[in-house]
Amino acid sequence: MVANLSAGSSSIDYDELVKEDRIHSRLYYDEAIFQQELEQVWYRQWVFIGHDSEVPNRGDYRTGMIGRQPIIICRGDDDKVRVFMNRCRHRGMTLCQLKKGNSGGFVCPYHGWTYKNTGEVNKIPLEETYGTQLDRNSVNLIEVARLDSYRGFLFASLSAEGRPLMENLGLAKDNIDRFCAMSPTGEITLNHGVYRMKIRANWKMWIENSADGYHVMSTHGSNMYLNAMFGDEQDKKKGGGAGLFNELTARDLGNGHAELDMRPMRRKIGMMATGEWDGKVDEQAVADYKQSMVDFYGKEKAEQILIDGPAHAIVFPNLFIILQELRWSVPVSPDETYIYYAPALLKGAPDEINTMRLREDEGAYGPAGFQLSDDIEVWQRNYSGLDARMNEWILMSRGMGNDRWVDDEGATVEGHLSELNQRTQWAHYKDVMTGKYS
Repeated sequence: MVANLSAGSSSIDYDELVKEDRIHSRLYYDEAIFQQELEQVWYRQWVFIGHDSEVPNRGDYRTGMIGRQPIIICRGDDDKVRVFMNRCRHRGMTLCQLKKGNSGGFVCPYHGWTYKNTGEVNKIPLEETYGTQLDRNSVNLIEVARLDSYRGFLFASLSAEGRPLMENLGLAKDNIDRFCAMSPTGEITLNHGVYRMKIRANWKMWIENSADGYHVMSTHGSNMYLNAMFGDEQDKKKGGGAGLFNELTARDLGNGHAELDMRPMRRKIGMMATGEWDGKVDEQAVADYKQSMVDFYGKEKAEQILIDGPAHAIVFPNLFIILQELRWSVPVSPDETYIYYAPALLKGAPDEINTMRLREDEGAYGPAGFQLSDDIEVWQRNYSGLDARMNEWILMSRGMGNDRWVDDEGATVEGHLSELNQRTQWAHYKDVMTGKYS
């Protein structure tokens, strides 16, 4: 045994808990570690909070969370998107109770203080009774310390200090680009509904799973079987067994970001993005889509986009880009996590294609979907096993003996279902928790 691994120890030595090829199970269930994560990860780092298309019009707003801190994402009457702490400046009451809406401002239900949708305090009942003790400029809504966006993806940090967003994203920007490139205008929209669920699992188990190809054959075995038996030709190829999944490569994108690169598999089976729509979308709609892609990108680039397909990557600590949707997480406690799933539609694409994307999303990840239910069950069973607190190590050494190379984009790559992605996530996590990365 190594020192300082028991839950409840006052000392948390992350060098002892996170090794190159394994991590200690205490990292998932320890309350003291979770509290440090809130401060070091969720309140200091760049965290994905949403997309600007969710608030397309002046006055539109959506509530959310950064860690345990409630926020309001709002497009003000000046057309600027801001993110406010969802708290009245009087007594700290949660100001906005609705998930989303449109309003010229916000009214506190406790004492009736009102605020404009640009953040300034508007009316204070019986304001004259405060005398000279009240400075209006000091009671406007608090904005997050930093807010930035890339291609409509909104990221926020509660710390005024830290690396710029673009530096933090690094190579992960390419995955956002590839996701948006599926649109014939280069833009996506995310205002078509969000699934939200609370799972009994630690938030880090979710990001591990999202960049993992090793579990697909077992966890989603029934879905692969159905694809092979009853799907179209593209589905049957994807359901063709472990050999194809060995074509997936793990890519370390730096700063905890990681990609499960499906491009080698897609090229081996000759899969193009539009090929997955055969029999599901009217041929004329597909032809119109292809032409609009050529018109926007040029023939050569449009063809490459369709060959590469959408990205499949994690942006640390909480964004997952996958196929036709975005997912993100919010920690609740060591053993509870909110997971959000939102289908992303392609701006400028024919309605038939976007409708198909919605149906595909429902079929895989909706309440009765074939894949989401598998993952949720696995995450929760996994946590139950770890919460037994048998002082166990979690192995992440698969692929360490594989060939490793640096690709043309600068990413470190390992093949054959390597656990490189999990190792790079944990290495970055340790740097964040020990203050080496800020």
